Amino acid sequence: MSWRFVSLPPQDGYHMITSFVAVAEYVTKGGKDTFLVFSVKEPFVNVGVHQEVWLEVDLEYTKKMKIPVVRRDLGGGTVVITQGEHDYFLVLRQEEAPSDPKALYEKFLTPVVNVLKDYGLNASLRDQDIVVNGKKISGNGAMTHGKAVVIAGNILMNVDTELMSKCIKVPSEKFRDKLAKDMSEWITSLERELGYVPPREELDKKLKESFENSLGIKFEEARLTPEEIERWEQLSNEKKKEEWIFYKDNRHPELKTERCVKISSAVVVCHFDYKARKLVRLTTKFVNKRLHEVSISGDFFVMSPQGFVEKLEDRLSGVPPDKIPEVIDLTFNEMKPVIFGFTADDLKKAFQEIINKPEVQEVI
Repeated sequence: MSWRFVSLPPQDGYHMITSFVAVAEYVTKGGKDTFLVFSVKEPFVNVGVHQEVWLEVDLEYTKKMKIPVVRRDLGGGTVVITQGEHDYFLVLRQEEAPSDPKALYEKFLTPVVNVLKDYGLNASLRDQDIVVNGKKISGNGAMTHGKAVVIAGNILMNVDTELMSKCIKVPSEKFRDKLAKDMSEWITSLERELGYVPPREELDKKLKESFENSLGIKFEEARLTPEEIERWEQLSNEKKKEEWIFYKDNRHPELKTERCVKISSAVVVCHFDYKARKLVRLTTKFVNKRLHEVSISGDFFVMSPQGFVEKLEDRLSGVPPDKIPEVIDLTFNEMKPVIFGFTADDLKKAFQEIINKPEVQEVI
C-alpha cells in the first residue's frame, strides 16, 4: 500500500492546526493516506477544541509577549508549541483505523515508540502519550473528519518549561514556579535524554522506515495538491478569527467562576474540576431549582460525532437536578460518542459532586 510522505516548511500556528484538516478532506474524497511532518516558525499557545481559553491561558502574558492563542479542531489539553518540537500528522481512510481509541493509538504510535527505542531510549506508550522512563516526550491525539481519521503528534527535541509555565493560567506565582518545576520533572526531550538534538532529516528518515516496516506500507515523496493548499489557506484564515478562538468562552459568557458563588436565593454559579481518565471541567448555573446553563470543557478527545458536547450542553439546559443522569444516558445512547477521557458515568458523578456542594443545595 502506498502513502504520501509530505515534508512542509515551518508554519505559523494557524497553518499548523489546519494542515491536517485540508488533508483529511483530500483523503475523504479518495486521496492517498498521508504522513505530514514539519515544525513551527514561532511559539504559540494551542488550545484544545473543548477548552475555555479564560480557564487555561494567561492572556495578560500572551498578549504582552505577542504569543498567538490558537484553537485547534482536535481535543486534548492546552500546550505551548515551540520550535523545539518535531510535529507529525497521519491522515488515513476511516475504514483502515481501529474504532477503539486505545487500539488506534497502539497501531499508529508504536512506530514512533520504535524510533525512540532505536536511539537507545526506554520508550513506551502510555494512553495517547509516549514516555521515556515515565516522562512525556510525545503528546498525541486523534479525531475524525469526514471519512478520514487524523492522528496528530510530536517528538519533543528540546523544551522551554519556563515559557510553557508563563503561558498557562495559574492561581499564583508560587504555583507557577511549582508548575515549571513539575514540568521539568514529567516532560523530557531528545536533547535531555541524548545530550544532543538529532537533525530533523534524520528523524524523518527513521520515522519513514519505522512506519513502512510496522504497517507494511511504502511512502512516496509528495507535495500537497493545489486544491489542498487553497483549502488550507482558507481554513487558516478562518482560525484567526476571535469568534473561533473564543467560541467556547462566548458560548457561555456568564459562566465565569472558578468556585461556587450564590448570587441570590434562587441562583448559584458553580465550577468543578473532575478527574476522570482526562480532566472534565463543569461550570454550571442553577436557577429556580433547575440547571439553567452548563459548560462542559476539558482536555478530553471526542473523536465522533462532531458537536456532541454542545448538543449535550443544550439538552441539559432547563433540566431539574434529579433528571440530569437520565438526560446524559439518553444522549449517550442516541449519539453513541467515541470519547477518550471520560464516560457517561464519569459525567454523572461530576454533576453529583456539584449538586452536593452546600451553595448548590441551598438553592435546589
